[in-house]
Amino acid sequence: MLQQNDVIAARLFYERAAAAGSARGATNAGKTYDPAFLSTIDARGLQSDVPRAMYWYRIAATVLGDKEAAERLKVLVAQTGR
Repeated sequence: MLQQNDVIAARLFYERAAAAGSARGATNAGKTYDPAFLSTIDARGLQSDVPRAMYWYRIAATVLGDKEAAERLKVLVAQTGR
């Protein structure tokens, strides 16, 4: 879905995967809200949401043990001071 630039549909898919216990799903859900990730894809008109990105990264990192999410969370915390 991301390859087709349908970030909203991808977000829903990833959030469902995360709800089923997928660390990768939670990390990817976070990416769909992350301004750094959104700037790397053609996501015109889509607003980032840093608190939501951080929420999903925290779930992925602390609950599900995803190292990529932990790194992405560190970057957002450093950039925002949250």
